[in-house]
Amino acid sequence: MKKLLIAILIIGITAFIGYKYLYQSHRDIQGEKAEFTLGATELVREFFESSDISSKKYVNKTIIVHGKLTEIEDNSLLLNDAVYSTFDTNHNVSVSSLNSDFTIKGRCIGYDELLEVVKFDQASIIK
Repeated sequence: MKKLLIAILIIGITAFIGYKYLYQSHRDIQGEKAEFTLGATELVREFFESSDISSKKYVNKTIIVHGKLTEIEDNSLLLNDAVYSTFDTNHNVSVSSLNSDFTIKGRCIGYDELLEVVKFDQASIIK
């Protein structure tokens, strides 16, 4: 009987920990302090030169990136043809803003070797 109780307790604790891990609250990227601030070209160059080291350094981190706006889509922007950022909501940036300086804050999700761009999600425009 004692062994059964201990087994049930262990299963219950494991299930609780698993549930908390899987359903943890979402990160508030806009509210987080950025761990790095750098230029779009510099960031993509680091990934191009050493993808493994840069991935360990930047992936899943909140980063502020600045550069020239080179492409606009519905929910995304491209800075310096190097950093592709997606937004949770529409960004309200007009085509007349092309080639203007922009600064974004977002979570780095990795380097796309095919397109040679660093990808961000949950981005927001700082300026």
